[in-house]
Order: sequence, then C-alpha cells, then structure tokens
Amino acid sequence: MPPKPKATPRVPTQGKSGGIERRTLVIALAVGAVVAIVAIVASLVLSGGNKKQTTTTVVNGDISAVTGIPQHGLVLGNTLARTTLTEFLDTSCPICRDFTLETFPALSQEYIRTGKTKIEAQPLAFVGPSSERGRALVLAAALQNKAWQLLELLYHNQGDETQDWLSDDLVRSLAAKIPGLDVTKLFADAESKAIADQAAQITAQAQSDGINGTPTFVLTTPDGKRHLLGSGNPGIDPFRTALDKALAG
Repeated sequence: MPPKPKATPRVPTQGKSGGIERRTLVIALAVGAVVAIVAIVASLVLSGGNKKQTTTTVVNGDISAVTGIPQHGLVLGNTLARTTLTEFLDTSCPICRDFTLETFPALSQEYIRTGKTKIEAQPLAFVGPSSERGRALVLAAALQNKAWQLLELLYHNQGDETQDWLSDDLVRSLAAKIPGLDVTKLFADAESKAIADQAAQITAQAQSDGINGTPTFVLTTPDGKRHLLGSGNPGIDPFRTALDKALAG
C-alpha cells in the first residue's frame, strides 16, 4: 500500500476555482491509490499461484554415476550379478541425498559397473509432503527403465524435506535431462492404480524387513539370504567390507 498522504493545510480560497483545484487534487490522489492497489494485487496473484506451476529451468543434470549401466525396472546393474544390494529410500530424505552424492559414485564404479553386484531401489514415502509423489514418479520411471537417472536428478536437485518441493515444472526440467524418457507417460503412469499397488507392496516388504528409516540397505548374498546392513550414509568402506566378504564366500 502507498503511504497515506499527509493532510493538506486548509487555505482560504477565492471563488469557485480554488474549490475545483482541491477537488481535482483529491480525485488525483484517490485514482493514484487505486492504481497502486491494483498493481500490488496483480503482483500477488502472479507470484502466489499454485506451487506446482512455478517454472524451474536451471537444474543439476549430473547422471554420470548411472550412465551406461543397464537397468531393468528398479534394478541397476547386471541381473546375473552374484549379490544384490537393496536400498530403501525416500526421494525427500536428505541422508539419502548424502549417500547418493558422496558414497554411491564409488559404489557404482567399483561394484555395479564391474558386474559384481546390482542395486535395487525400493522407494518409500514417509519423510515429507513430496515423498509420496516422488515415490510414484520413480516407480513410473522404472517402467521406462529410467528410475535410476530420475533418482540421481531428484537428489541432485532435492528441495526442503518439510516442503512440497516436487512441482510439475521441476519434474519436466529433470525429465528433459534424461534421454528417451517420455514425460507424458511418466505423469500418467505415476497416477495409475498399478503404481499405487506396487508402492503398497514395497511398504509391506519394508515392514517385513524391519525398515524404520532411510536410507536402509539389505544385502542378498549368493546363497539367497537377506542381511540387514544398516541405515544412513556410512561411507564406502562398510559396503566394500560387506560386499567383498559376500563375493568371496
């Protein structure tokens, strides 16, 4: 709102002309105030719309940790690998982001690219307002064998876990960084009953495995047994120890 005009001192006038001048001044000030109010309201309307309409054009497009590695649904790596690392994750989880940015590149280079192990994503949804949608989008991307590219980009561009940060425009900007990803199909599949059913199955598996935080890792050894490795981002060394022991057995 513009500042309220100071009261104009009352001055004796001569005839009708003075009164007309004062009335003209009052009208001019009123019109100016209305114009200013309209401008402020228009600005608020334009800037305060639905968050999902916020345009996001600048994103971190780094997917180098997964580029060139085969994918089959939620699984990254050679399907014949002797060991399987399962990661229960949440796309809004900041510790999952730390693991992806700090530890996963070495894990990918040493064990997944070499065919020693494969890694399976199991997205959950309990961290924040965007968790449910993030899970649905990852599961939908898996139908196009692009889940791990989308995961990389989501973590490289992750918003505040307490906010609804995963807008349509952000998803479109991220999808544009993934060669071959059909974003129209991605959105449609994310809303499907099949994806909702798959999400429920993953939640049930997490409960069966005793998962109560993200990221949490389960190692399936060559004998088919599942071993809970732990949660958080411990760095690459504990993964090396566990995987090398399993592969040597």
